Amino acid sequence: MDVQSQTKGCTRLLMSVIELAVIDACLPPVRRNNSFKKKVNVPQGKSLDAVMFLLDGAKNYVEMVGMDGDRFKDELIKQMSSDVPGYFTNTIKAEQRRNFRFNYRWFQQNPAGGKFLTEEGEDEIS
Repeated sequence: MDVQSQTKGCTRLLMSVIELAVIDACLPPVRRNNSFKKKVNVPQGKSLDAVMFLLDGAKNYVEMVGMDGDRFKDELIKQMSSDVPGYFTNTIKAEQRRNFRFNYRWFQQNPAGGKFLTEEGEDEIS
């Protein structure tokens, strides 16, 4: 395998990782019991991992494929808040963008390492 085809393959792999993270960040929240036994919406663990990756770790991956990492993050957040017709809004549905915004806001308000609700609805320190 020559270097050029190997580079193309690695680029496609990195883009697939980023694409999968965007899709995972758009997963809908689930309803769980909080400490007061009240049902609340919380992001799925997979969504939080994806949002954390996109905001903190994807910059390096994006730069490896020749894009500006900071601009990617800014544009991603901007496009998820936009309803202007375009390639991105035609690919990611309005419901998925709402889910992303919910997961993103929840992540901002509850930084990693804090309390998360487990699947059984009990508090657990991560």
